[in-house]
Amino acid sequence: MTTFFFRSWAEFFFFVLMVIGLILSLWASSYSAFISYIVVFLSGMIGGRILYDRKGKLTFPYYIIILGFLIGYLIGTYYGSRKVIIILFVLGILFSYHLYNKGYVKDRLY
Repeated sequence: MTTFFFRSWAEFFFFVLMVIGLILSLWASSYSAFISYIVVFLSGMIGGRILYDRKGKLTFPYYIIILGFLIGYLIGTYYGSRKVIIILFVLGILFSYHLYNKGYVKDRLY
């Protein structure tokens, strides 16, 4: 059982984050499209932080996991444009990655 998990951990977290994205988008879109846009941008910023942390290491599984969240979020979105959601998510990733890369935001105390 544990060897199966170690071989397919990316698929497991893809599914988990897809479900979390679905639940989060249902919650956010119940208020308005604007709230949904803010939530997806902030979620993209978290994705950018994760990709920055994995810079220079194995990153492909993390792209798949982040894509799982985006797919779940798109499935649950009622209000708002799906194109705008994708653009805001990617912009959030790029913005956060740039902030960490330039040293404007630091997450370590040392």
